[in-house]
Amino acid sequence: MGTDLTRRQILAGTAGVALLGSSACDSDDSSSAGIEPVKQRASAPANALNVVVVVIDSLRTDHVYGPRARTDALDALAQDGLRFTRAYPEAMPTIPTRRSVMEGNRVYPFRGWRPFKGLTAQPGWEPVGYGRRMWTEYLQREGWTTGYVTDNPHIVSSAHRRFRARFDRAQLVYGQVPEKRKGRRRVSKAELNRHLPPSIRGTRAEPRMLEYLRSNPRRRPEEEFLAARVFQRGIDWLEWARTRQPFALVVDSFDAHEPWDAPRPLIDLYDRPTTRGIEPIQPFPTPAGRTRDLNLSRALVRRMSHLYAAEVTLVDRWLGRMLVRLADLGMDANTVVVAVSDHGVLLGEYGWVGKRYSEMHQPLCHVPLIIRHPAGKAKGTASSYFASHHDIGPTVMSLVGVERPKSMDGADLSPLFDGGPPPVRRYRTACYNDHVNCRDGRWLLIADNQGGDKRLYDTRSDPGERRNVASQHPDVVRRLWGHIYRDAGGRRLPR
Repeated sequence: MGTDLTRRQILAGTAGVALLGSSACDSDDSSSAGIEPVKQRASAPANALNVVVVVIDSLRTDHVYGPRARTDALDALAQDGLRFTRAYPEAMPTIPTRRSVMEGNRVYPFRGWRPFKGLTAQPGWEPVGYGRRMWTEYLQREGWTTGYVTDNPHIVSSAHRRFRARFDRAQLVYGQVPEKRKGRRRVSKAELNRHLPPSIRGTRAEPRMLEYLRSNPRRRPEEEFLAARVFQRGIDWLEWARTRQPFALVVDSFDAHEPWDAPRPLIDLYDRPTTRGIEPIQPFPTPAGRTRDLNLSRALVRRMSHLYAAEVTLVDRWLGRMLVRLADLGMDANTVVVAVSDHGVLLGEYGWVGKRYSEMHQPLCHVPLIIRHPAGKAKGTASSYFASHHDIGPTVMSLVGVERPKSMDGADLSPLFDGGPPPVRRYRTACYNDHVNCRDGRWLLIADNQGGDKRLYDTRSDPGERRNVASQHPDVVRRLWGHIYRDAGGRRLPR
């Protein structure tokens, strides 16, 4: 992460690269079940602030705040904004986290959940905004123009048609798997096997990889990669909204989700091919697999990690270009910018690759969260507050001067921009599938949601969270389980 570039060069990535690219887009005008789209609007105050929230999938904190990937745009954003060093999702993975982001409410502990057609049949997977107003709609009612740009296949699906109708302009990019528009490109068996270790050939991973390769040939220009297309659509949206300020835009990039597919020059920043015959852009079936069960060699896992880092850099480069365009349009001086990941990913830690709900450790749960105030408030500072995704809605509403509804239970983090304290939060709890965890700054407890398989880690003496010391500290286990129980409403957690 070099510092010899100008801020503009940092944000833009490689100098002289044109903003090219194309993607499919979709504006959906369906009505919403239960929550009607906003019909009557006030006039927004003069000089009201804009909002851009960027959600990046599967982005590990140690690849942004740490040295494991080049993230020039996010580094520059952190230099200009407030960086949260203890941000964690309260509900995981993809859709539960976006519910937290958009609704401003806790999704934990998935009480009352039921399966929805078109979404993963897993606790917490309900359509975003189902039965609740989103913070974008409260701003919309006060005169803000709203938008959502994404290639997230779960948001692109028909299950979120009504969700998309609740924005003034929603733009979709196709190509992620599960794909909604089937690719027509022919993929040979040799090409398919080039990306599949022998252990997962013939499994459910094979048709998924085939589907991806049909829509995404590996040797394509950088501007045709999915992250590039998403942020180019974000640029298009900003240009459209220039005469429709104030606005609130959410850009939801499904990368850095697997498959970890990046242009060759970015891969070469981290590695040269070291795994003869296999390019492991996803050497496991989504969402996770054990390295020993998959017979993944250390060389293969190392190569996989380098491919992941390259995709992180790809996402960052095109985020930077969108932020440069925001400045070129003269709108960065009145726009709050938020960048956050939904969760991380395991790259071999604890014997797993991907997202494993029983392993709610730091690589999977710690996320970067950066908020830049256009007036430069809290510039270049860091906060150790236990921030989470449901805090984003209340915070941006406060920053732009719109009163948050009492129904939102996220914390308003805006006092931090004026040197004040946010509401006290001494610990955090979270749920993923049928597992929960609690972290208080020193101790981490992971368990199933019925209180079984309790594992305790002293992160002060064991920062890698490797040694289970639950039997040595039963009092700490009881205390942290008490937090989990109380945050679930003082009732038994749902199975």
